[in-house]
Amino acid sequence: MSTALAKAPSIVTQAGADMPAALDFLKPRSVAIIGASRDPSKRGNRAIQTLLDCGYAGTILPINPKETEILGLPCYPDLAAAPGEIDLAMVCTPARVAPEVIALCGERSVHGALVLAGGFSEAGPAGAELEARTLAAARTGNVRLIGPNTNGMFDGHTGLNLTGWPSVYAGGLGVLSQSGNVALSLLAQSHQNGHAGFSTFVGVGNEGDIRFHEYLRFFGDDPNTKAVIVYAEGFKDGRAFLEAAREVARRKPVVLYKAGRTDQGEGAARSHSGSLAGNYVAASAALRQAGVIQVERSDEMFVVADLVSRTGGRPTRGVAVLSEGGGPISQAADALAERGLDLPPLAEATVAALQKITPNASQLSNPIDAGGGTDPHPRYMPACSREILADPAVDALLIVGYFGGYQVRYGASLREIENEAARQLVALAREHGKPVVVQCHYAEFPTEAIAILREGGIVVVRSIEIAAAALAAAQRFHEVSTAPVDEAGAPPPASAEAAQLAATARTEGRSALLEPEAMQALAGAGVAIPPFALLRAPAEAARLPAALLAGPVALKIVSRDILHKSDVGGVRLGISGAAAIEAESAALLAHIGATCPDADIAGVLVTPMAGKGVEVVIGVTEDPQFGRLLMFGLGGVFVEIMKDVVFRTLPVSRSDAREMLDQIRGRALLEGARGMAPVDREGLVELLLEVSALAMSAPDFVEIDLNPVIVNAEGCAVVDARILLAGDEG
Repeated sequence: MSTALAKAPSIVTQAGADMPAALDFLKPRSVAIIGASRDPSKRGNRAIQTLLDCGYAGTILPINPKETEILGLPCYPDLAAAPGEIDLAMVCTPARVAPEVIALCGERSVHGALVLAGGFSEAGPAGAELEARTLAAARTGNVRLIGPNTNGMFDGHTGLNLTGWPSVYAGGLGVLSQSGNVALSLLAQSHQNGHAGFSTFVGVGNEGDIRFHEYLRFFGDDPNTKAVIVYAEGFKDGRAFLEAAREVARRKPVVLYKAGRTDQGEGAARSHSGSLAGNYVAASAALRQAGVIQVERSDEMFVVADLVSRTGGRPTRGVAVLSEGGGPISQAADALAERGLDLPPLAEATVAALQKITPNASQLSNPIDAGGGTDPHPRYMPACSREILADPAVDALLIVGYFGGYQVRYGASLREIENEAARQLVALAREHGKPVVVQCHYAEFPTEAIAILREGGIVVVRSIEIAAAALAAAQRFHEVSTAPVDEAGAPPPASAEAAQLAATARTEGRSALLEPEAMQALAGAGVAIPPFALLRAPAEAARLPAALLAGPVALKIVSRDILHKSDVGGVRLGISGAAAIEAESAALLAHIGATCPDADIAGVLVTPMAGKGVEVVIGVTEDPQFGRLLMFGLGGVFVEIMKDVVFRTLPVSRSDAREMLDQIRGRALLEGARGMAPVDREGLVELLLEVSALAMSAPDFVEIDLNPVIVNAEGCAVVDARILLAGDEG
C-alpha cells in the first residue's frame, strides 16, 4: 500500500552551514555520549542505539571509563581521550556532577552540551544553586547548554536523535517545547499523518543558558524549517523572545500554544491596568503584536503549522466550502465566520458551471452543497473544485464531508475512482496555487485517497473547527508577512518633570502621584488636559479661574489614601458658581472626614464636567515577562467586570494603536451606536501614542490609569487619572 509509513532517508547537513554560528552544534558532526552504558535500560545506551537506528552519519563517541566498546563503537575513558572535534555532548550523568562534567567539556572545547538530568532550579533553592554552578562552568569553558532538565533534541534531516523516540519523520516543522509529552503528541500526529514531519526539535528545559529567542532565531535561519511550533509555559526573557518573533514571524510562521491562561497574576487591587493584565492576557497580546500565530487548543498546533507552512503566505480570507451534505456545511460556515473568515459569493459564471456538473445540487452560491438530488460520489469533487478554484473571489477551498473516505463509507467499488479524484484535486491545487483543505469524517482511516491528498500537500483533518483554525492562521500569516513595517520610533528622552513629580511624592512618603500631579504629568507629555484646580480649603473657590467658575464642574476628593473615590462618595457632579463650589466642597470634605477619618486629605480637585460620549480606559502596567504594556478598552466603574480590554507592549506604533481600537468587543460603540456619531478615532489613537510616550519617558511611573476617558466626535477628555510609582508593593 502506498501509504505505508517509512523512515525518510537520512540527509547529512554540514554543521554550521546556513546556521547561526553560536548554535551550529544543533546540527552536530560529532556527538559525545557522556555516561554511555552497555545496559539497554540506561539512557546512555538507548541514545547510542537510537542514533544508530536513525542512521546518524556523524561521529558517535561513547564516554565511559569502565568500557572499551559499546554497541560496536569504541568507548573512550574521558573526553580528553576522544578523537577529533566534538560539536555536542549529551550528558547522561546525575545532576550533582553536572558542574564538573561541563567544566571538562570546556577544557575539551566542546561547543554545546545537552544536560538531561532534573533536580536543578525547578527543584528548589539547592537545585537553583547547582544550576548556577553548572552555568558558571559552561561560561568559563565557552560551552552552550541545552537545558538542564530537558528531554532531548532531534534533527529529522541528519538522523540525529537524542530523545530516544523512534521513527522521527523528516519534514519542515521545527519544534520548541517545554514539555516532552506535548512533543510526543506532535510526534504521534506526524506518524498518523504520514507525510508531515520535523526539521529539528529542542526540549528547552529550564532555559538555564540558551533561551527561547535564541532557538527561534536558529529556526528562522534553518533552511529545512518552514514553520516553527512553540509550546511555552513561560519565558525567561520575554522581551527578547518578542524581538526575535517580530523578525522571524514575517518570514516563517511561528505557531505558539501558551499554557497557563487561567493564571490572572497578582496586584489586582492596585489599578485597573494591573488587575486586568493577567499573565495569559498580557502574553497573548504581546505575542500577537510580534506576529506570532497563537492557538487556543493543543490539538491545533500540528495541523495549523502544517497548513501554514504550505501556503507560502498566500491569503485565505475568502473561503469556498464544498460538500455533499448540509450539516457539515452549516458547521463549516459557523467555524469560519467565528474566526473572521469570509464566504464570498461566487461569480455567475462559476455558479452556471457548477449547475451543469451537479444539476440537482441543493445550493451553489457558497457554501456549495453538491448533494441533494445527486447521489454522493467522489467524481463530482474535482470537477466542482476546478470551477471553484478558478473563481477570483476564492482564496482557499475547504471540502467537508466524505471525500477521502467514500471507499470506507460506500465500499471498495469506489476506491480507484476516489483515488483518481484525489490525484486530480492535488493537480488542481498546484495549478491554481490556492490552499485546499479537506475535512473528512474518515480522516483517521488509512485510505489510499487520504494518503494521496497528504502526499500531494493537501491537509486532511477530522475536525471542521481545526480546519477553520488552520485557514484562519494562514490568513494571519499572510497579513503578518505582507504588512508594512510600522516602527514605533526612537524612545523619547527621559522626562525631567516626571522625575521631579516622582521625587516629590517619595519625599512625602507617597507611592502614587496625587491626581493633580498626574494631570500635570499628562499635560507635560502633550495630552490635552482641561483646566483644573486644587482647592486646599473651600474658601478658595472664589479665586478659581473663570473657566471653572462658569461651570458646571466636578469636585473630587484628593487623598493619597483613597484610590477609588466613587466607592467612598468622594465625587460631586454638576456644580456651578463660586458659592455652590464652596458649599459642596465643604460638604464633601466633611463627608470624607466622617467616612475615612484616617485618610490624609490634600484638598478637592475642580475639573470641568465632561461631555457625553463613550467611556474608555487607557492604562500602562508592568508584566513580569514582557515588560511595559499599554491597555485600552471600554471603561467606567464596571471595567473589571466587563474586561473588554486589549494590550500591546511598549512602545506602540500607530498601526498598533489603530488595531487596539478594532480589537475590543465593543468597537461598535466607537463607530457610532444608538444615534451617536462615531468618535474621533485619530484623536484617540494620538492619545494612546501620547500615553505610550509618557510611560517610555518616565520609568518611575510603573502604572498609569486613565478611567474614564470620555471620547466623542469632538475628541477625548481625561476625566480621572492615577499614576503609581515603581517600588509600590500595593
